Amino acid sequence: MMTKDEYVAAMKTRLDEWSADLDAWEAKGSEIKEDAREAYQEQLAALRVKREEGAKRLEEMKAASENTWEQVKAESEHVWEAFKDSVNTFKGHYK
Repeated sequence: MMTKDEYVAAMKTRLDEWSADLDAWEAKGSEIKEDAREAYQEQLAALRVKREEGAKRLEEMKAASENTWEQVKAESEHVWEAFKDSVNTFKGHYK
């Protein structure tokens, strides 16, 4: 089982990777056909909102005391999984 610090570091790495993916997809937006571009941009915006929620959860995890750590971790897992699913759906749709 990971320690709190290890878990937070792993989540930060994952969040940084997703942020880089979002930036790359943003740059590719101009390559998308015009009729699909609006939907593409809307989905990217939704992913950015979820990314910000993930960043907020990361900060909550960093600030959690040892007494509240497991609860914050469990609550955050749901947010991370939802974001991961959204990213994977986006990737699958726009490959």
